[in-house]
Order: sequence, then structure tokens, then C-alpha cells
Amino acid sequence: GVAFFVKYSFEHNLIPPEVRVALGFLTGIGLLAGGVVMKRKDSVVTAQTLGATGILILYAVSFACHSYYDFTGPAATFALMAVITVTAFFLAVRMDAKVVAVLGLVGGFLTPPLLSTGVDKPLGLFTYVAILNVGLLAVAFHRRWDFLALLGAIGTVVMQLGWVVKFFAVEKVFIALAVFVGFDLLFLVAFVAAEKLKHSNQY
Repeated sequence: GVAFFVKYSFEHNLIPPEVRVALGFLTGIGLLAGGVVMKRKDSVVTAQTLGATGILILYAVSFACHSYYDFTGPAATFALMAVITVTAFFLAVRMDAKVVAVLGLVGGFLTPPLLSTGVDKPLGLFTYVAILNVGLLAVAFHRRWDFLALLGAIGTVVMQLGWVVKFFAVEKVFIALAVFVGFDLLFLVAFVAAEKLKHSNQY
């Protein structure tokens, strides 16, 4: 009944867009808070479900603010979704919730293409991707979730290929070389560090 009422109110503009967005943010934040509180009471499944749903709602509302209502520009929306990604990683560690970490990863990698202005800014793009990967690797090391490093590498390759397809030109060959070599080194260092950490834990 609530769902049909909300649908009806949207279709007939009974609820202004500003109120929709505010309610969306409040709902997302409320679910995150509820997940943290439930975690303290050892309701693990419920807590992780609330946290994951809250992250999804916050991503969706942030995207709607930019794409549907034009409340925020690309830069502000980018920053907002980056904050949501960091929050997802923090909650994933706090709640020991892999699903929240994966949602943060997916949302983090989707943020640049969803908010792309069509202008080539490789420095900003790949600096963001590098910071995202550092956060992923930190969570992976802390929780021993090795799959996050693999997913991060896959996401990085997809971002690189997307940039090459859309923006690459012969005069940008050195930029492309720096990007590919830089991320190769990042994941190589992470791999060596992980191996040393595993070796030290054996003794």
C-alpha cells in the first residue's frame, strides 16, 4: 500500500522533488544507522541487509539529484558518491559485511562513467581510480578478503579500456603508458605485500 501511494504521489506530483530527495537521503542514512545498531545486538544478517540497502538508496538518490532533477552538478555529485563509497568500505569493515564492500566497489567504479561530462580528464579520473583501489586493498588486507583485490583489478582494467576506446589518440601514448604501468606497479606492490603478510602470519 505504501509503495502504491508513493508511486501515485510521484506520478501526480503530490510530493515535490526536493522532498523526494530529502526523504531518500533520510531513508538511506536511517537504514545505515539501523544496520550499525542491529550489529551491536548480533543480528548479523539483518544488520548487513539494512546496511547494503542503505548504500544502494544513497547511490540512487545521489544519481537522481544530478541526472533527473539537476540539483547538483557533476563535481558535487562525484564528491558525494565518493563519500558514500568510503562510507561503504568503513561499514564493511565495521560490520564484517562483504556485500557492503562489493556495493561500495561497484558504486565507486560506476561513479565516473555515470557522471561523465564527455571531457577527457585522465589525471582526475585515474587519480580517483587509484585512491579507490588503495581503499579496496586496505579493506582486503584488513579483513583478508582477497577477492576485493581481484575485483578492483578487473574494474581498473575496464576503466582503462573505456578511456582508451573513447579518448585515446596517438599524442596521448605517454599518458596511456603512465596509467597502465602505474596501476601494474600498484597491484604488484599489493601482491608482494600480501604475500609477505601471509608468510609472516605463518610464524
